[in-house]
Amino acid sequence: MSAFNSSGPAEILRAEQKDEELYERINRQLCGFLLKLKGHVFVNVNKKNIFCTSQLLYYALTTLSKLQTLGEEYTKIVQVGKTGKHIPGLMQSTGMILAHVFGDRLIILALDRLIYYVQYNKSITSQAKDQIIHIATTIKSLVPLLQSLNRVLFYWDGSFYTWAKRFFFIKYIYAIPWYHPKRPLHVFKILSVLTGMHLSVLMIMAVFKTPKVQKNVKEHPSQPNPMSSSSKCSLCLEPRQNTSLSFCGHLFCWYCIHEWLQTNNFCPICRKALNPRMVVPLQNFT
Repeated sequence: MSAFNSSGPAEILRAEQKDEELYERINRQLCGFLLKLKGHVFVNVNKKNIFCTSQLLYYALTTLSKLQTLGEEYTKIVQVGKTGKHIPGLMQSTGMILAHVFGDRLIILALDRLIYYVQYNKSITSQAKDQIIHIATTIKSLVPLLQSLNRVLFYWDGSFYTWAKRFFFIKYIYAIPWYHPKRPLHVFKILSVLTGMHLSVLMIMAVFKTPKVQKNVKEHPSQPNPMSSSSKCSLCLEPRQNTSLSFCGHLFCWYCIHEWLQTNNFCPICRKALNPRMVVPLQNFT
């Protein structure tokens, strides 16, 4: 295996982009099937779960079956373990896939449970509660930036594209012996520095925003929302954002109705013919 060279960041990046295109295509087909079977309300409520299912299905048919993903085959690279001499075992691959698909959601869920437990635990002092909740809330605000932080490291060393692969030490080598194309790596290092600067600003903003959020929660505890169903989007079942009016007279979020019209040519409520040109954004609408 020593004749096989480590793959470069350009090949890994193209492979990941190709895989993303493919499991997004699976996601669209799965959404279309469930749309006919369960309806648009079910699809929109379970959008994240359907996307995760699409990812799991794709990786189960490729990585867990000891096969290259189509992106890896396209760029002629192969996954290997920490030593670089063997492909990852079943447990290692399974752990990596589960961490990649559900990792962020599980971390946020665990932090939410911790905050809830601390808030209603009478044996913990008020000062300790404030400190624990502050730390947990800060970490929670930084979780969405975890993948961006790993991306900075990837652009610099070209090893692990996702934090899940970094955690489980899964790297890539070229599938062709002695193959090692000459590619300029300084471009990726410049990109790493620029991405790191942008990420630093986002992390500072997230850290300084946390105390304000906690203060608002204490001063204005959550109350039942008196909002009527008429102010909710029929697709996402949430308060409408950027309210838009269809030609047939129904109101939706701008993003929701246009996402719907990518795969359908009718109104989700009255089933009349509808296309994106027949949707108008409303200004100053309350």
